Amino acid sequence: MKMKAAVYYGPGDIRVKEVERPTAGEVGMVLRVKACGICPLIDVPHYKMSYPLMDIPAHYSETPLRTSGVILGHEFSGEVVEVGSKVTCVKKGDRLYGVAWGPCGKCDACQAGDYEHCQFGDGAGRAYDGAMAEYLLFPNLMYPSITSDKIVKLPPKLTYRDGALIELLRLGIGLASKTKPGDIVVHFGMDLIGLASVLDLKAKGAAKVIACDIDDKKLQAAKEMGADAVINTKKEDVVQAVLRATGGKFANVVLESSCRPENLQNAMNVVSSFGQIWIASFYTAGTFFNPSYVNPNMVSPNLCQKGGVSMHCPWGTLGPWKPMLDRAIEMLESGKITADKYVTHVYPLEKVNEAFEMAMKPYDSMKVLLEP
Repeated sequence: MKMKAAVYYGPGDIRVKEVERPTAGEVGMVLRVKACGICPLIDVPHYKMSYPLMDIPAHYSETPLRTSGVILGHEFSGEVVEVGSKVTCVKKGDRLYGVAWGPCGKCDACQAGDYEHCQFGDGAGRAYDGAMAEYLLFPNLMYPSITSDKIVKLPPKLTYRDGALIELLRLGIGLASKTKPGDIVVHFGMDLIGLASVLDLKAKGAAKVIACDIDDKKLQAAKEMGADAVINTKKEDVVQAVLRATGGKFANVVLESSCRPENLQNAMNVVSSFGQIWIASFYTAGTFFNPSYVNPNMVSPNLCQKGGVSMHCPWGTLGPWKPMLDRAIEMLESGKITADKYVTHVYPLEKVNEAFEMAMKPYDSMKVLLEP
């Protein structure tokens, strides 16, 4: 049986083709995909540049590395249409989202059963075919079976479009967990990851939450989530704006999910001594940044004079999936973040390239979805 799918062949080259429809086997399920988001962290970099789709070293993987010929998409929701004979946690007709990521099963952490710290895990749209298609096989080739902590069933009041937002909300919730009550937090990037982060940071008791972006509409959305201050990084001196917002203090924690390389320097400039910087971005271009750089407007030491600053990548450290998934559902049900509010563009699968072009326009789109 055939289905339509958007197949990636290289930068700017995504073709809608007929391919074989997947089957569930014994331990999987097949979803009729109802909505799939274009991810700003992974899908857009794929579209912009030559970007490795699977970075598991060959000696760890039974699957050859692929740089083209894969179906993108991991922010999805859909209806279960086929269930493997050994699957007990879902049934036909369920409406759900699933975490489209899996451990490699080969590295030292996986061999020890510590899948949360897998060194080479990957997921839909990179290691295996994703959700920019009419049907999706779940779980991926790396999981032995479906487990209930990797899926969330959509409550009746939530739409499939809402469900396609869960992945980004989950990541924002995970980033917010890197802080503690009383922290001053600066977050660069106010897409849905940033908005979910701001909402959770305020709920967790951050002393100050400062939202940064280049788009005033997204900054207004951050205000609606409870941000104490917002900074347009194209219009304001970031250091001075942070100092004004905090009464002369710098950030205990800086979260960077903007995918804008210049914010690496901004993060260094606004972090406090013994502060933490969490880089949750993929960059399509390099940038020069200088830990010793002193902005003439800076009234603080440069990074090399700030003791104890640490920089981290959050992937693999966000904790168990289920609490984050449940919290994402709470956000959606509360009405604070919904598809009706923040999905700005919806395209049919046949217009996938047009959809990607729109997703690369930060002033024109908040969230772009495909409906296969």
